[in-house]
Amino acid sequence: MFLVLFPQESNCKGGFKIYTELLQENDYICLLRMRWIDNIKEYFGRRKLQHLVLTERNRTKQFVNLNQAKSVGLIYTVGNEQELKQIQNFANYLKGEFGIKTVYSLVYVDKKEVPPFVQAKHSFDFFLSSDLSWRKEPIKDVCKNFQDINFDILIDLTDEFSLPLRFILVQTKAKFKVGRFSEANQPFYDFMITCKEKGNFKSFTKEVVRYLTIINA
Repeated sequence: MFLVLFPQESNCKGGFKIYTELLQENDYICLLRMRWIDNIKEYFGRRKLQHLVLTERNRTKQFVNLNQAKSVGLIYTVGNEQELKQIQNFANYLKGEFGIKTVYSLVYVDKKEVPPFVQAKHSFDFFLSSDLSWRKEPIKDVCKNFQDINFDILIDLTDEFSLPLRFILVQTKAKFKVGRFSEANQPFYDFMITCKEKGNFKSFTKEVVRYLTIINA
């Protein structure tokens, strides 16, 4: 604890202004330092991810049609209640339309504490940024359990690169891994799908269903 005293004269406001500017400068330095530390974590996390990709490249792949699938895993980054409802609706659609008994959703919430819109829901598993190692690798039990499930199909519904979810993706025992098309994504997926409308969840899931019902048919 510290105490700052200013004179009672009119120049008190000036002193307060200088003190405020110093605080703002210190906050900026702290922010830069935090970003620097975060970049280091990201760097070492990506290095470990690359190593995992190399060790997994010889795994046996199996193309699976949605009409044949008995289990599907979904991974996604959720930032609000609307995004949460989207993945829940898609999971329910797969169950109802294709009779898939097991549709397991695992969502990543980039928050240290559980937000209200997640607390009220129980039909999926989730993990937070506070559930990551220093290299941003998920360490929560639900993540390890998810990775051990031998899904017929694993669908990555994320629009942007997410290091925590890539760790999940690479280490899961799924037979068939599906995600968005990009040159950088080639080492991670067995099958990539192009969607012209970037960021449009509904358009992408529509394309996923279209291709996964004709593949291997």
